[in-house]
Amino acid sequence: MKKLLFMLLICTAVACTKDTNKTLISKKWVIESVTVTPAMTMGDKTSENYIELSGPESCVANLTLSFAEDSTYVAGANGALCDMMADASVKTWKRDGDKIVLSASPAAPLSFDGKKLTQITTTQQNGTTYTFVYIYKSK
Repeated sequence: MKKLLFMLLICTAVACTKDTNKTLISKKWVIESVTVTPAMTMGDKTSENYIELSGPESCVANLTLSFAEDSTYVAGANGALCDMMADASVKTWKRDGDKIVLSASPAAPLSFDGKKLTQITTTQQNGTTYTFVYIYKSK
């Protein structure tokens, strides 16, 4: 009986992994929101909504991710001047539980709940540490 339950557990885990990968691969992921804390000032605006600060035509407002079955992915943006940041190198991804680790940013994996991708990064500017939370939704 214990062997049967163990085999059932293994089969379920493998099936869930394949379903999750299929969900990830079958969709294009577009930025839904970018929150920055503490609030950041750009120009004459102060906000925690980084997309609002950057503008609707900015690269960050137009971020997309597409994952392929061969463990490669494409990250891009179609905002003004985004082509100046283009990177033609092959980028890879791998799953580690509910985390998606991207070769371009292994220290900031994305969390995947089956519906949304979330990535948290930090940066320092002028002595202040800012935390950015990127949320992608499927399209």
